[in-house]
Amino acid sequence: MSVTESVGVFLGVSEASARFLLALFSAYPIALVYRRLVATQVPQVQNLYFTLSGIWVMYYVYGIHIWHSMVDVVVVYLLFVTCGGSLLCVTLTWIVTMGHMLAGYASVILSGQVHPISWTIPHCVLVLKLIGLSFNLYDARKKEEDLNEDFKKIVVRKVPSFLEVTGFSYFCGTVLAGPQLPFVRYQDFVNGKLYDSKTTPSSWPAGLQRFLIAVLYAALYSILNRHYPIKYLVTEGYAEEPFFRKLWLLLISGRVALWRYITVWLFAEASCIFTGISYRETDSEGGVKWDAVSNIHLLKFELAVRFSNMIESFNINTNRWIAWYTFKRLRWLKNKTLSYIATFVFVILWHGFWPGYFINFTLEFFDIIASQTFVDYIGTYLGLSLSDLDKMHPVIRLPVTLITYVMMHLLLLYAVVCFMLLSWEQCYKFMSAVYFFGHVALIIWAVFYIVMTKLVHKRRGHLHKD
Repeated sequence: MSVTESVGVFLGVSEASARFLLALFSAYPIALVYRRLVATQVPQVQNLYFTLSGIWVMYYVYGIHIWHSMVDVVVVYLLFVTCGGSLLCVTLTWIVTMGHMLAGYASVILSGQVHPISWTIPHCVLVLKLIGLSFNLYDARKKEEDLNEDFKKIVVRKVPSFLEVTGFSYFCGTVLAGPQLPFVRYQDFVNGKLYDSKTTPSSWPAGLQRFLIAVLYAALYSILNRHYPIKYLVTEGYAEEPFFRKLWLLLISGRVALWRYITVWLFAEASCIFTGISYRETDSEGGVKWDAVSNIHLLKFELAVRFSNMIESFNINTNRWIAWYTFKRLRWLKNKTLSYIATFVFVILWHGFWPGYFINFTLEFFDIIASQTFVDYIGTYLGLSLSDLDKMHPVIRLPVTLITYVMMHLLLLYAVVCFMLLSWEQCYKFMSAVYFFGHVALIIWAVFYIVMTKLVHKRRGHLHKD
């Protein structure tokens, strides 16, 4: 039995997934060698090191399919050289990278593969990197007053060298699964401008802490996934379970399945911390944290009782990228709703063509709207706010918080399970087994909110006449 097969058996994952994890772990020795031998070298050497080490990692997982990323990097760099900073460059970068990726998604679906560890996984990370860089160059041609504060910090004034682009594209800590980071952070990092290595405290304690948390999540996932696999949610056995036991199993299985993504992000983040690229100065007196590329706020997400908190604390850097380079760039539509819809379509397409993605993001979209209207309702018509929950007596506050927590997470996991099941057949089996409660809850709330709003307005109208 090979090393990858042994790791797969131990963790309860496929050999391909085990190979992916081993490649993810390879970022640690790469980071160690970088800090000990390469970090003091000139930027060109550092860029070359990250380029070659990232290409090796990619080749280990995807073999000859690494050509997909190489083609996009070369073609987009040629666009930067010939028309970088123009709207044409941004447009062509979108077409080249998104078109290539969508063609890859189509080929995977047509091949009949489900949940494959294919080249499209790191490619979707690369797509955002290259599109983001094209926008950063485009912003350099705008007037300073036309840029918001976020864009001013990440603008790129000069077309980077080929080695800078390849080093950024294949950076060991982000090449496989993110997190996303702006090009200027990578550039400042290799140029020694991000922080003063002589006076800044070591990142190793923070990196070790994040690594150990990742190990804990990996262990919990490995153990609990054997007893609560998400695939059980589409079996006849699950369909025959009592309804409330189905909800309990959904809470456990869905949460455990999410830990797979969180584990990958934590391991990737730890490697970024070890390299030093995650540096963040927290105050003028030199206070330092190493969380600038963190993709998950663990406590905020695990204990969230509001949809807004869940969204804000999960896949942070990707959500920030979408805000920077999609939603805020659609101001020319002069319609916030259209901007939301266009962003929504992009997010779905970026993930792929599987029906499960559409179901998940559609449900999340309406869950957020329902959550916002609920807050508006209790504030406008009941004179309450969510902050009033903290002022309640513990005897009341604790059960109310628990009920809210369970409801929010059930609705979230109802959507997320579809994201993981992918196919319409599997999603339908799951949703029908739980009587489409996520959809039903949204419909009931929509009807209640519309009826109550009209009744209150009608009553106020009568009072005003009197």
